[in-house]
Amino acid sequence: MPTVYIDELFILNAVINFILLFATKRIIRSNSSNPRLFFGSVIGAIYAVFMFLPNVEFIYSFIGKLIFSLILVAITYNIKTLKKYTRAVGVFYMVSFVFGGSAYAILSLTSGNAKIHMTLKILVTSTVIAYIFITFLTSYYKRLAIRETKFINLSVYIDEKKAIINCLIDTGNSLYDPLSDLPVIVVELESICDLLPNELCDVFRQRLPLESISEKLGKCDFKKRLRLIPFRSLGSNNGIIIGFMPDKVTINDKSVGGTIIGIYAERLSSDNSYCALINPQVFA
Repeated sequence: MPTVYIDELFILNAVINFILLFATKRIIRSNSSNPRLFFGSVIGAIYAVFMFLPNVEFIYSFIGKLIFSLILVAITYNIKTLKKYTRAVGVFYMVSFVFGGSAYAILSLTSGNAKIHMTLKILVTSTVIAYIFITFLTSYYKRLAIRETKFINLSVYIDEKKAIINCLIDTGNSLYDPLSDLPVIVVELESICDLLPNELCDVFRQRLPLESISEKLGKCDFKKRLRLIPFRSLGSNNGIIIGFMPDKVTINDKSVGGTIIGIYAERLSSDNSYCALINPQVFA
């Protein structure tokens, strides 16, 4: 029988628990803080160490383990509704099974015997592999689900101002800012005019040459936000869209990473059902 060191067991379980809880957090999109995750992982590690105490058969029975996992999820994520809590528990079990299966598979492949003592190296390696797999799978299905949704609510922030826009997910929109390599969301001018300097809006409304933008804005700080975005479309091989870097963009009230807002002076929808076209890579 292999020798088990309590300190090594505690640290190993704390690390594995943290990764399990963090992966669950990513999937359920919880706002739980890292200190909460750390606290949950320590509680889980203490639970693992307790197995060496006498008369603790019940807490390691099926019922005991079930009760402990339910308490652990409740402590870590502080979920208020039963529906979200049930989903969090289910995801936590799924993540744990995937991680456990990865550890078993790697142990079998590397030693030929899955019943021998698992080393720290094997467990950590299997955990990392499983985490990468779950992260990739979650990201893929999230993008797939969002693409199946036709319209979403887009909010654009500049300084203290905000514009709320109904947006269509457009798989044909593959525009990127060539300097920052950020995806571009094309938005109707009239939907975001309140965020822009009046001089810039006048350039589009009066159909002035793009070269006049610099002169019109003068020393306005907004010039630092501007981007020139080349595009190709039917009948236009060398088009240019003026874009700008917003302070923040949220989609359905969830903040997204860096993106550029492209300004389009015409209507995008004949029935005004949407005012913006979003690049699906914004969700990547």
